[in-house]
Amino acid sequence: MKYFETWNYPGDLNMAIDYILGSFGEPFLRFYTWKVPTLSLGVNQRPKNINFRFLKEIGYDCVRRPTGGRAVLHFNELTYSIVIPSTHEFFNLSVLEFYKVISQIIVEGLKRLGFPVELTERGKKGNTSACFDAPSWYEITLNNYKVVGSAQMRTKDFILQHGSIILETNNEIKYCFKDIKTDVIQYGLDQHMKVDLQKLKNTLLETFNNYFNIEKLEKIDEIIEKAKTARERFICKEN
Repeated sequence: MKYFETWNYPGDLNMAIDYILGSFGEPFLRFYTWKVPTLSLGVNQRPKNINFRFLKEIGYDCVRRPTGGRAVLHFNELTYSIVIPSTHEFFNLSVLEFYKVISQIIVEGLKRLGFPVELTERGKKGNTSACFDAPSWYEITLNNYKVVGSAQMRTKDFILQHGSIILETNNEIKYCFKDIKTDVIQYGLDQHMKVDLQKLKNTLLETFNNYFNIEKLEKIDEIIEKAKTARERFICKEN
């Protein structure tokens, strides 16, 4: 599995990279962060309830993910993405089986750092546009609050799954939507203790390496240039 990391990239470029990795026909793992706090919508979410005025005033970005699910405010987090091509044995796993496998790896890494996280065995239906108001099947909770939210897409050629590992608790996502009237909180690992981003990344990378043969990519120019040609499709604009 090829591995690389990118730090502080714009949201549309982050989404384009995740998407175009499926065209290379190889398994990939990437860890990354965002240039500015960014609201991401699931591929089928409508932007009509977004408070674009708030986003503009505060300097936040908005993107549309290639994956499903509900909105996430990417803010003080480590984001992961994993791409599995059709030639890989994991490609034959069902949606939930794949979720479970990847979540178990992340749980193992977080427990190595001392976080008493758990894997949910039954999904709950959320009541708002926000992803983190309820855990879905095989997502990761801390003190019964979801701290890792993931989403997936599938084509005949590859599976893409990416997700947010929240470092610091925040409630700003409620201001990003006109229709969220209650206090929606994205709970983070800081409920238990603060963790250094690089330490978290290194530990999770070691854990993934126990399951996949990780090979670090030193040159990613081709990936980035190809992603730049696709980034516009992931920009979220006010209708």
